[in-house]
Amino acid sequence: MGLQLSGISKRFGDYRALDTVDLEVRTGELVALLGPSGSGKTTLLRIMAGLEQPDTGSLQLHGEEALGLKPRERQVGFVFQHYALFRHMTVFDNVAFGLKVRPRSERQPAAEIRRRVQELLHLVQLAPFADRYPAQLSGGQRQRVALARALAIEPKVLLLDEPFGALDAKVRKELRRWLRSLHDEMHITSVFVTHDQEEALELADRVVVMSQGRIEQIGTPADVYDNPTSTFVYEFLGQVNRLDCVVDGGVAILAGGALKVATDDPVQGPAIAFVRPHDVSLSPDPEGPANVLAVVTVGPQARIEVGIAGQILEAEMPRDHLAEIGLRLGHRCAVQIERVRTFPRG
Repeated sequence: MGLQLSGISKRFGDYRALDTVDLEVRTGELVALLGPSGSGKTTLLRIMAGLEQPDTGSLQLHGEEALGLKPRERQVGFVFQHYALFRHMTVFDNVAFGLKVRPRSERQPAAEIRRRVQELLHLVQLAPFADRYPAQLSGGQRQRVALARALAIEPKVLLLDEPFGALDAKVRKELRRWLRSLHDEMHITSVFVTHDQEEALELADRVVVMSQGRIEQIGTPADVYDNPTSTFVYEFLGQVNRLDCVVDGGVAILAGGALKVATDDPVQGPAIAFVRPHDVSLSPDPEGPANVLAVVTVGPQARIEVGIAGQILEAEMPRDHLAEIGLRLGHRCAVQIERVRTFPRG
């Protein structure tokens, strides 16, 4: 067992940041805490690190109660969003800092510290930059220095707070691949906070979706995306159409009866239907019930908005397929929905 949190609650004055959170992070697992601002994810991470104390609950690290331990005693590495590097220190000295400030009885010989730091700089692909200062590095390089510094103390758990939030999109994507590869090599128990759905789904072994201080759903990336257990999770993870409907005998009736889709959901009567854009198929039809309102191309993909019975439905398809079927702004079309999820209205 890596981390076991039970009944964790935390208030800041009248604001409830966490409400009775239970979570297990398995040894060697990479877990994402995903949610909007104010969902409690960073507070939960800081409690794991010992930077905040909960009002109630318990926290076990590898089977031992940790809430009474100081941050340094927990053997946890923490990577901040804005690096928190020492500007007056070189890359080498930043990485070595945690090793050099240990009590004399625990401190390794200087030669061993040098060997460890050089090994880490090679691991994070920054060995040639050992003598540079943070101001002489790119944002992505600074974040790798911060990660190497966290790993230097050989932590049992690695915690990362929005580790790529301060970087541009291209660098974020490169570092995501690099971090996943590094984790697969080291197998260190890791938890990272993000509000970026793509980042969580691409990186994590499991995703913890949070809202208003509570856990909405925990599962693999595929599970939380394909099988959301609440309307919040459905709307938060990726693009989705939300439509009023009525479910009658396992059939969802949408757009005033213009569309009917079979559903396995145990819902009857007025409901909300959720449909992913990639589950919507369009085809030109002069007598079709829908009208093309907008067409936007983004790289190889095309997004098409259609109006049907007073509601707007977004579809997504490869741009080549859109050109092949010849669907354009103002055209009428037929609509077919491959998959729908329904939740009771109210």
